[in-house]
Amino acid sequence: MGYPTDDDIRAFHGINASSVRIIKDAEGNRPNSFQEFGRINRARAQRWHRGGLDEWSVTDWSNALAGETGELCNAVKKFRRVEDKLQAGDGDTPQPRDIEAAKKAIAKEIGDVYAYLDLTAQRFGLDTFTCIREAFNQISEREGMPERIREDL
Repeated sequence: MGYPTDDDIRAFHGINASSVRIIKDAEGNRPNSFQEFGRINRARAQRWHRGGLDEWSVTDWSNALAGETGELCNAVKKFRRVEDKLQAGDGDTPQPRDIEAAKKAIAKEIGDVYAYLDLTAQRFGLDTFTCIREAFNQISEREGMPERIREDL
């Protein structure tokens, strides 16, 4: 089974050909979701930071990433408190009432971490997906595991 065509995408979303443009690269291929996210993420960052990604140093971007990673760890800590039925908060943010609320908080922080991870990579001129693929494949190879991420994704 191949990838959906542009018409398949438009039909799935119930839109006509003139109401949406399917984004493609110079070779006519649709970018993967990592590439699309990176493009949109960069556009928003450039709107937010008038000087573009260079307005912040690489240290600023990595510190923002570390801050979001800390927030993710805090959300996971609070998830564990809910699991253990220890409802006392720690004073900085409210304790989630149940597992679903705790998971929702974790999901939000994972999104924030990924957004800053992507911007940090872009600030260094790196492609996030390429970094992920190469690191994943290197570990798989080192450990003798068959799983690999293809370059054409």
